Amino acid sequence: MRELIDINTVAQMAGGLTPQHVREKLIKRPDFPRAFRIGGRIMFDRPEVVEWIEMQRVRIDGRTQKSRNKASRASN
Repeated sequence: MRELIDINTVAQMAGGLTPQHVREKLIKRPDFPRAFRIGGRIMFDRPEVVEWIEMQRVRIDGRTQKSRNKASRASN
C-alpha cells in the first residue's frame, strides 16, 4: 500500500517551505514527484518525495550526491 502525504507535509519535509510554494513552484518542475488528488486534497507518494529531497541536497563543496556518484564512476 502506498504511503501518501499531503502538500503540507511535503512543504515541511522540504525545509519548511509554504504549501503555496510547493503548489506554485515545485509541482511545476519536471523532476518533482507527480501530485494527484484524493478527495480534493493534493497528495504525493512519500518515498518519491524523500528521494527527490535527497537528490536536491548539496554538500558544502557544491556537489550533489548524484554528481558525486557520476564522478566516482568516471574514475573507475
